[in-house]
Amino acid sequence: MKNFFFLFLFILLIFLLFAVLKMDELRKNDFFGKESLKKSFFYVKKKYLVNKYSNCFIDKKNQNINKQIVIAGHTYGDPGDENSSTYPKLLIHLSEKLEKEYDYLFLAGDIVKKSDKKNFLQVKEELSIFFKELYVAPGNHDVGLGLKNENYRNEFLSVFNSNFQKILINNNIFFVLDSTFDPGNISKDQLSFLKNELKNIENIRNIFVITHHVIWQNYTDDKVLSNASEDFFSNSNFEEVISLFKKLKNKTKVFFVAGDLGVFKERTVTFCEKKNNLYFIATGMGNKRLDNYLKVIISPYGEILTLKPIFY
Repeated sequence: MKNFFFLFLFILLIFLLFAVLKMDELRKNDFFGKESLKKSFFYVKKKYLVNKYSNCFIDKKNQNINKQIVIAGHTYGDPGDENSSTYPKLLIHLSEKLEKEYDYLFLAGDIVKKSDKKNFLQVKEELSIFFKELYVAPGNHDVGLGLKNENYRNEFLSVFNSNFQKILINNNIFFVLDSTFDPGNISKDQLSFLKNELKNIENIRNIFVITHHVIWQNYTDDKVLSNASEDFFSNSNFEEVISLFKKLKNKTKVFFVAGDLGVFKERTVTFCEKKNNLYFIATGMGNKRLDNYLKVIISPYGEILTLKPIFY
């Protein structure tokens, strides 16, 4: 009995010694420090956001994958950083997580901190490693606002050729639009372009409308706080835009995707709201904690298999 008692004490002492050493290791690694608590908080917040919008985003199993697409906004990242092109954190993430080259990248504006042809070319070079094709909806950092900065717009067009266009992918139309020319709005020439393109959309499964600014910010039921000030959209012509899509006879799903989120983690960092066949989605990066982009996977027949935010 005495031997058993001493054996028990010995095991208890070993356990206590191990616990003390382990606690010291955890303290050294900041397990109980502010940084660890922050990581835990933001991990929980990411899970909360994914769950909050789960009825709006799409994630089907048993996928017959054909086209893999990324839609990313505000990809120059943190305004406090010194990088002149793509957010270094995004480039590191893509190099570590993308198992193979994706088919398409749609950049939803603010791809550089300062408009310059050299910076645009650098963006193209950096991201062409990961994507076969790249399209850009310009943001205010890329081309300025309105007609004030014609030089910026010319620099952008010298590299990316167009500020608005249509891309057809497996019976899905992607409209890439410019919300900077008439700030926060879609200009008259683009409205005419949309009207003509929407006249004949037989066999089209889905339509994506990609802009930098959250041009529908005052249209959704839930409030969206983007990087732009709230009064930026006080004279919005979004009702005119959406009326073109409401006229579609076959109730094609329409996804309005904006990329002007992410700089301020206390504002909206990801968003999705569904109204019948209309979806309103926003994404972005730059706050270092809740950075995200959209991953889209389309089947050979045009069905959307995945449309969800990827936090990194």
